[in-house]
Amino acid sequence: MVAASALRGPLRSLLRVSCLLPCLLTVACVTTHEATRAPTLEEKCAGGSAWACETWGRQLQVDNRTEEADRALGLACAMGSTSACLSQGKDRLARGDLEGAEAPLRKTYDEDSEEGALALADLQDARGDAVGAAHFRYEALSIDKSTTEFGIGWRVPFDGGMGMALDVNVQPMGLKARRLTLGVNMGLDAKRVSLNATVGYQHFVTNWFAPYGRALVGPYLDASSSRRNPINLGAEVGMKFFAGPLGHLGTGFGTSLDGSTYYFLEAGLDWVLTLMVLAHM
Repeated sequence: MVAASALRGPLRSLLRVSCLLPCLLTVACVTTHEATRAPTLEEKCAGGSAWACETWGRQLQVDNRTEEADRALGLACAMGSTSACLSQGKDRLARGDLEGAEAPLRKTYDEDSEEGALALADLQDARGDAVGAAHFRYEALSIDKSTTEFGIGWRVPFDGGMGMALDVNVQPMGLKARRLTLGVNMGLDAKRVSLNATVGYQHFVTNWFAPYGRALVGPYLDASSSRRNPINLGAEVGMKFFAGPLGHLGTGFGTSLDGSTYYFLEAGLDWVLTLMVLAHM
């Protein structure tokens, strides 16, 4: 009896542990699952991820949860996502919220987005402002082009030989929406070397094609005794094929008062990309 009584206490403890063990294992499994579960898009958005907010917003749009989608896209827009601003603005425009659509679309437009400019044109149309709509569509053709380009050109003079040209072109958005071009040009071939200031105009037929013309004026850098005029006056006409903000390819003809006439082929690259290329050479 004494032995049985002595064993009764440990048996009770063992039974208690046996009963508690499944509960402890369940809690451990739940805790482990919570620790290893990947955060949702909503949680990532709350943590400050613009990508998560935008992706979550697009999913909510598919589920027709309009107000929640608008809030998620608005958070992404506030974090600097231009595409989220565009999505929010277009969605509000489609729902007839013209005042609410303008702010996010303006942010997109301010980032030199062609789609943002076209969406603002649609907004002006919805307001009955045909002049304002036409202005934004005019700007949309050139809004995403590079402000400053470095260019290199190959010249084939009609009087023989080969030549080249180096250019820095500035295309300001404020002056006729990148139609006006200003720059510096160095032209050189076997018979002449000149440094020129340039001014020109390019007409955007589409967002990728623009015929253009420009005038060149500046001194010759070579000391040629046979040249009557030490100042170069010239002109070029041609066409450009744009690759958005990256740059362009161009071709055309040029001539100057010293009698040189040439065909040229040129390539222009955005100044940031040019510096990156030079840094890796």
